[in-house]
Amino acid sequence: MVRKAITEIKVKNLEEMSVIKKNLEEIAKKVDEFILKNLSKKVLNLLNSSQHYIIAGGKRLRPFFILKSYSLLAENNEKIIPVAAAVEILHTFSLIHDDIMDQDLFRRNVPTVHTKWNEALAILAGDFLLSQAFIFVDHAIIHQDIKYRIMLELGRVSSKLCEGQALDIVFEERVNVSIKDYMEMVALKTAALFETSAFIGGLCANASVSQIESLKEFGNKFGISFQIIDDILGLIGEEKIFGKPIGSDLREGKKTYLLLYALEHLKHPKKSNLISILNKKEKTSEDINKGIELIKDSGAIESAKKIVKNLLDEAISKLEVFPDSEAKKELQILANFSIQRTF
Repeated sequence: MVRKAITEIKVKNLEEMSVIKKNLEEIAKKVDEFILKNLSKKVLNLLNSSQHYIIAGGKRLRPFFILKSYSLLAENNEKIIPVAAAVEILHTFSLIHDDIMDQDLFRRNVPTVHTKWNEALAILAGDFLLSQAFIFVDHAIIHQDIKYRIMLELGRVSSKLCEGQALDIVFEERVNVSIKDYMEMVALKTAALFETSAFIGGLCANASVSQIESLKEFGNKFGISFQIIDDILGLIGEEKIFGKPIGSDLREGKKTYLLLYALEHLKHPKKSNLISILNKKEKTSEDINKGIELIKDSGAIESAKKIVKNLLDEAISKLEVFPDSEAKKELQILANFSIQRTF
């Protein structure tokens, strides 16, 4: 009986995730179609470079958050597809600029924009997408006052993304970075846009103040856990599936949760070995592999997974203020299964 029950749970889980994946694909198709149709086409190389990551694919989690948060309280989320598209291209703007700063060569298994074209055009492509995001919002079939509030929120979250990225860069040179510092940086760099996405969905559906606060908390906790999972995959994931070189964070000296935990918990001489690797300006593949093993030895991955589980449990609890619906169930399932993602 126990064996059967476990099997049934696994089958149910697989079925639930297949539904979520299908919904993500459907939302991605609608959002991508809107983006590709409505981006200004006056300058061909600017168009091609700015839509490069859109064409390459992606999870489209932020549009999913917007549309499902809206659907918790309202029907016909088609009318806010332009808003979902606006947030997705704002996210893409941040990726293009991040890749330039980190000098990454690949994103989503395709060459980064600055390597396929050049840094100057990549900077313009990012700027172009940011400006187009505000234009996209005006296409939504919603009240003008809500459009104004969305545009204001996009301005705020753009500032937060810049602040988070600036901290990330500063932390690469700083020795005394704490896990608390890391969490504050991630809240700006990654979680802020998930928080904004959930907020915008609720705003468009006329959610109450308390409901909007719950959505923002859901987005914040999901976003922090999402980044920590990214840190894990960046260390032990499969490069082809993850879409970026494994160990690149370690090579660049990025202060991830895993690295900070390892530095805090490793004993000598392992701690000294890890610091020695970090201090090298040019790290070999052997250095990176050794560094990964040292981080694993510290118990950082197990600690990170525990943190993620707690954050996701807290995130899911924030949805209890909403009536039962398919949208609520889908957001809960997505949060539940995000710890198992491989990309």
